[in-house]
Amino acid sequence: MKKISSLILVCAGLISLVSSAAYAGNRPGALTLTIGGGQEYFSSKRHLDNTGVGLLEVAYDLTDHWGIEGLLGKLHTNFKGSINDDRHVNGTLFAVNGVYHFNTDRMFEPYVLAGAGITELNPNRFDAHDEGNVNAAVGAQIFVHKSIAFRVEARDLYTFVGGKNDVLLNGGVSILFDLC
Repeated sequence: MKKISSLILVCAGLISLVSSAAYAGNRPGALTLTIGGGQEYFSSKRHLDNTGVGLLEVAYDLTDHWGIEGLLGKLHTNFKGSINDDRHVNGTLFAVNGVYHFNTDRMFEPYVLAGAGITELNPNRFDAHDEGNVNAAVGAQIFVHKSIAFRVEARDLYTFVGGKNDVLLNGGVSILFDLC
């Protein structure tokens, strides 16, 4: 987690030096790159230790309020001690979401998102390695510069197979670029 925090600070510093290539907040044609991390709280049905997750998110604003976003997350964890399995578990999160931004002309911009995704866990003792899910989140971007925002979010990932409900709390640095 310390490496991710250091990476976020370095990226924010470098981007502030070259921010003339980026433009103001969420608006049509803006591409947003978010680098961050968080904590995944697994459903007790997964029998996994909760763990940190590194995240990369890419979004495109279709209008002032609506956008699409893709998420890629990597994690490493272990089975809970009660399972008597000492193997490490590697995981990947994928998601594609529709995003609705509120207050697109202010420093504080809350949003909601929802979509579909895949949780990949290897090895997975109890279910398939790849499991589809639906996910939804509430979050906010706090702009500290016209093209840089800090982002915080709470996301629920629900897997239909076995009714597993995981929660991901995350944050990061968002950098906005004008494509159009």
